[in-house]
Amino acid sequence: MKKTFTIFSSILVTLLSFRASAQLDSVQNLNEVVVSASRIEESIFKAPVSVTKVSALQLQNSPSIELISSLARYKGIDVSQSSLFVTSLSTRGFNSGKAERLLQLADNVEFMSPTSSLYGGNWMGTPELDIDNIEVIYGANSALYGSGALNGVILMNSKDPFKHQGVTVSVRGGSRLLFDTQLRYAQVFAKRFAFKLNANFISADEFLGESDAAIKAMTEGGLAGSDALNNAYGSPFGWNKLNYFGDVGSTITNPDFTKYNDGKPYRIYMPGFKESEILTVNDGKRFGFGGDFKAGNLRLNPSLHFKINERTRASYEYRKSIGNGIFQSTSRFAWREMQYDLHKFEIKNDRWFVRAYSMFDYGGKAYEIGGVANALQNMRLADPALGTYPTVAANYFSAWNQIFAAARGNGFAGGNLAGVYVPELVNSVAPAVFTLPTIQGGQSIENAAKLAFDLTQNLQIKQVQGASVPTVFERVTQQVANGVGDLKVNGSTIKGAAFTNTARNIDFSAQREFRFKTTNVVVGGAYRKYILKSAGTLLSDGIYSPLNTEQRDEIINWESGIYGQIQQKLFDEKLTLAAATRLDAFKNFDTKLSPRISAVYASGRHNFRANYSTAFRAPAQLDQYIYLDYGSILLIGNTQNGFKGLNSAGTAAYEVKKLAPEKMNSWEVGYKALLTKDLQIDLSYYRSLYNGFIGIVRFQGREDGQMPEGNFATNPATNTTRSGDWIKPVGDRTRGRLIQTWANFDKPVTTQGAFVSLDYRLNKNISLYGNYTWSKISDIKGLIAGFNTPKHKFNLGVNGLIKKDLTYSVNYRWTDTYTYFMPFDEGEIKAFGTLDAQVNYHAKPLKTTFKLGGTNLTNANAITVYGSAPITRMVYFGAVLDLKY
Repeated sequence: MKKTFTIFSSILVTLLSFRASAQLDSVQNLNEVVVSASRIEESIFKAPVSVTKVSALQLQNSPSIELISSLARYKGIDVSQSSLFVTSLSTRGFNSGKAERLLQLADNVEFMSPTSSLYGGNWMGTPELDIDNIEVIYGANSALYGSGALNGVILMNSKDPFKHQGVTVSVRGGSRLLFDTQLRYAQVFAKRFAFKLNANFISADEFLGESDAAIKAMTEGGLAGSDALNNAYGSPFGWNKLNYFGDVGSTITNPDFTKYNDGKPYRIYMPGFKESEILTVNDGKRFGFGGDFKAGNLRLNPSLHFKINERTRASYEYRKSIGNGIFQSTSRFAWREMQYDLHKFEIKNDRWFVRAYSMFDYGGKAYEIGGVANALQNMRLADPALGTYPTVAANYFSAWNQIFAAARGNGFAGGNLAGVYVPELVNSVAPAVFTLPTIQGGQSIENAAKLAFDLTQNLQIKQVQGASVPTVFERVTQQVANGVGDLKVNGSTIKGAAFTNTARNIDFSAQREFRFKTTNVVVGGAYRKYILKSAGTLLSDGIYSPLNTEQRDEIINWESGIYGQIQQKLFDEKLTLAAATRLDAFKNFDTKLSPRISAVYASGRHNFRANYSTAFRAPAQLDQYIYLDYGSILLIGNTQNGFKGLNSAGTAAYEVKKLAPEKMNSWEVGYKALLTKDLQIDLSYYRSLYNGFIGIVRFQGREDGQMPEGNFATNPATNTTRSGDWIKPVGDRTRGRLIQTWANFDKPVTTQGAFVSLDYRLNKNISLYGNYTWSKISDIKGLIAGFNTPKHKFNLGVNGLIKKDLTYSVNYRWTDTYTYFMPFDEGEIKAFGTLDAQVNYHAKPLKTTFKLGGTNLTNANAITVYGSAPITRMVYFGAVLDLKY
């Protein structure tokens, strides 16, 4: 930390020594117009809520590899980065890869995947060259935007083709084989018609997880972890590792073996596979060449615009996106050639709009990494035509137990081990018998376990480098990664790891504004329909339709809302009072009302604001309809009649009620001022109370919601044995098992926080800025809340001119240590600081700006999602050619 500050201070002092004649002003213009805060045009100085506006110039001059992650340098914004280009935003806590409580809009279109309720970074957002500005609203905004806008709204505004004509091309390359090229073309024809085209291709080697930390058996809140039976890190019996897959476990209760463990049951784990072993075989070829898994995005965005008159326009826009990346939630998912497209039609003027759009998503070749790895362990060693052989896992566990027993008991003279074989790695032939060296008996438990682990390392199916034909590993992983439903591998029934989800939403909205001398009135409404399909690979449709309903091949859902707002200016327009409310209806839930009142007093250079809001969040489509069976745990939606069962330990009765929207009451006070002509300050404090908070719970139950019958566990003290639903076969969907679902917490959840932001123009050439954010949540037990936000974080930055046409931007970001909760696992995110910098040179004769920059120049262990890889240092060089008409 001390070293990082020294580096930053040295750079800052060096930059402060430069002088030039031009000016680069980073202090925000308080008369700048925003539209997101009240859904009408108003001065940012008089906005009733906390707002940040980021200009195109700021974005172009700032260091960045990926747009969404770069917004972390602004006050109050958290970023979750599952991988290089799969990112999400949050404000006021509850940061996750899904951005569940913050709405992201591109030209007022929500570019969320209809199936997975994800934004996928900026995959479907506005391309960087076409961004005019980005507005960030903090806090509850359901009164105007409806469900999902609990903690904020991000609005990307694109450039008007009537105002910004010409051709702009950017190309850059850098670390990890980064290649990024963008094109923007805009042209006006016959004064009334305009055409705009954006195209973008970006590719780089993905950051892959490598941690061997033990998956938590129990969360800090006392809930069962994603592997409740896991051994501790470093256990000689093995353990379930964070970024290893197929490290399946087996609990040994056979007295023939437990007698060698002092009569106690024990659990052993297979070595498993590194994330890179699975991904590099099944990479996305469209985004690069070679063996590394490629992150990337290909976007195409044409649009037509017609000026009906000087105030009214009509437009049609199409967006197409194909992307590669890794997303993390309950597991790690490889997104290969995930596809999205969007059609949008709009007529608008300065008083009203009518808008319709439809967003499609396609699963592409996406698959669950763990599903592929588990298939390698659950397949039989050879085709049944070659003989009767066990599965790879059964073969491994048999060998491990026999070696352990021999080392603890009378030893082993060496030679073939009965019923154990060495997997054939290349050709489909009968496997060879497994042979062992001499084993000395009478060893300690620890030494015997270590020996068993060491001698069984070659009993997994492994990659073979340089093979002239596809190996078993390659053939099986390709089959499973691209497979859907039940597959046959060497006679074993293996579940394909691919997803076939296709979904779309259809959205209609309209708004009308009425302006009077000191009064402004807004009314509007919206309707959205979801059409979801996954053939049972992700949702409860197809063969996994709910047990108490007929099979459904698609899931239909809808929501609608109407809203209104009135603003009144008083005392020579120094005081603005506003009241807004929205009424929303849903297919699966009761109607919800979300009012907001606000007051803004703006006089001279000072602004005081206060607002109180009631907001809500309807459960995401996945929360309502997910169906993912991992064997050890079932993830299932909760829109039927709830569940009855036992707690995760099976020791007490447990009930989960049907899911309902979560409600939040929030109030905020703030102050913004231009203290001097060169010093601006923005302060805010908020407090929010959540009721019916939506979180994740785990329990023992049945997927149909009925109370399981029989005994959960064997208990010699009461002379009972495991029975009833708990011993039904794997294929029986009414069996008792560990279930994860989404539920409303029955106790209030309180969050609070504050930020302070300062911008100071030292002179014509140097602008300094800094912001600090404090966040806190009340203690929660019995729920995975996923606040995932550091208590303290700050940014320090400087930008300006070194000499004529040579500009710079430097930012240092620091976040405190905090605990990150996700269904995948729970763990500690260590405090880290990152240094980003960029230098820009504008060559006027060439109409080109050259850029040299880098992110995380200190190469900090920057992890923002527990279980994902750290996003380490990246540097780049590029050029932007701008031919304006």
